Amino acid sequence: MGLARILRIAIAPFVLTVALALVVAGCKTPDLRGPVVSSPELATPTPTPEPLDTVVPGPTVAPVRSGVSDEVIRIGVIADGSTGNAVTGGSEAAWLAMRAWAQAVNSSGGLGGRDVEVVLFDTNVFDHRAAMRKACESDIFALVGSYALFDGDGVDILNDESCRLPDFPAAALSPDRRASPVTFVSNPTSNTVWQAGPAQYLSDRFPDAAGAVGTVVLDLPVSFYRAQRDIEAATAGGFNFAFEATADVIDEDYDALASAMLEANVLGIIWSADSNRLTELLQARADLFEQLPTFEFPEPGDGPLATPEGDTSETDAEDAADAGETEPTADALEGPLDEGAVEEPAEGPTFVLCGVDCYSQSWAAEVAELGSDLWVSIGMLPFEEPGDNVELVRYVLFLREEVDEEAEVDLIGLSSWASALLFEEAVNRAMFSSGGGLSRELVIESARTITEWDGRGLHGPTNPAEGIPSPCFLLMSPTPSGWIRRHPATQGTMDCDSDNLVELVESATLGIDPSRPDSADSS
Repeated sequence: MGLARILRIAIAPFVLTVALALVVAGCKTPDLRGPVVSSPELATPTPTPEPLDTVVPGPTVAPVRSGVSDEVIRIGVIADGSTGNAVTGGSEAAWLAMRAWAQAVNSSGGLGGRDVEVVLFDTNVFDHRAAMRKACESDIFALVGSYALFDGDGVDILNDESCRLPDFPAAALSPDRRASPVTFVSNPTSNTVWQAGPAQYLSDRFPDAAGAVGTVVLDLPVSFYRAQRDIEAATAGGFNFAFEATADVIDEDYDALASAMLEANVLGIIWSADSNRLTELLQARADLFEQLPTFEFPEPGDGPLATPEGDTSETDAEDAADAGETEPTADALEGPLDEGAVEEPAEGPTFVLCGVDCYSQSWAAEVAELGSDLWVSIGMLPFEEPGDNVELVRYVLFLREEVDEEAEVDLIGLSSWASALLFEEAVNRAMFSSGGGLSRELVIESARTITEWDGRGLHGPTNPAEGIPSPCFLLMSPTPSGWIRRHPATQGTMDCDSDNLVELVESATLGIDPSRPDSADSS
């Protein structure tokens, strides 16, 4: 039963009671005159003529645009809303998630007693600076849930004293956005600390493939900076890179890239770009392997996805305890994972590792037949395992029932929702510390006090105030029937070993202008 339907059923008796009362009242003739009071006759006064105002008024002072009143708080979302472009499929999920979050907040009494209104600023992918300027000039209180590829463009405008909007994006993709002192992310990415846990795990399981890893970097600055940090962290995790190439954003020859990887004896692939281009590479690789009958490429159901014989529940529990994994919180939502569907990987000759960009419901169906060596690392609990995680359920239900019943759930939308929860926490702290007052600066100062946070159970522990990410991750794989958990095996858990995070050295300052006053890595 949907959340909206539950709420409608819950309030039905109350609505019926009010309706009956109104019907009964309608049968009477209401007395609207009130008591009759006698009063003496009053003489009608003679009006005094007003003197003519000969003073010419001066210029009107423009009202201060704060985005907040006693009734409404208005937040902005900057997103690549234009779909079908050459760089990204669009970040519509962030926009839809913020509309769903506003519905959820307003249905519970609002934020600080105020209704939330959401305003979209479309970057059209390449116009992020213009979108940021427009947001700063608009009557909004904060930026919440934003997601845009070139989100570093215009950070100087954001941090200027004339703007300084509290900024709670779904993710800070560019180094400059991460370094912004007014930017706070629920599950942040740091310029100097990076996730190496997936590489460490795959290096242990597939040492031969980890010794011959290849990667392809899109010819974009933001993609380059991310890939270099991925490479340094993965190298620290045990990967040896035998191949690195740069790909054009448009019209890249992925057949040639697949052939070049084969010539370089690449066995493992790490991917830092979008899932659509990885699909093109995987298809080119599959076509190439079909021409090589002697190459034993693992089929779905074999190799890394094979389930070992015997009961592994005790071993899984011991491994979970050793790795510092979180407690189970899993149950079922749409397309639930059965306990028997959790498959422990066996040894295999190859692997392809992708990040959160690859975790969507549609992508699993697209690539499941292109090989069983695909691994996707995510830093949040999967949609297949909502369990008693209230926020995961609220996100899906309000998105589907209140905004768009056909909307696809993905980690961009869920990350926007999580950062909106962080914004809620900062607003509540600001109002508590000020005795009910609310301003942008108060919210920024309150956000700087949030050093322990888990997105209300959506992800592992983080420190948004200092931009320290969570060490927690889990690995998923796409199959024809949907996503399955690969590591750790126990549903509702994540690998949260503190050694999963490594400190970057060579790539730590890439993309950051050291001369800028706001270049401290504060988010």
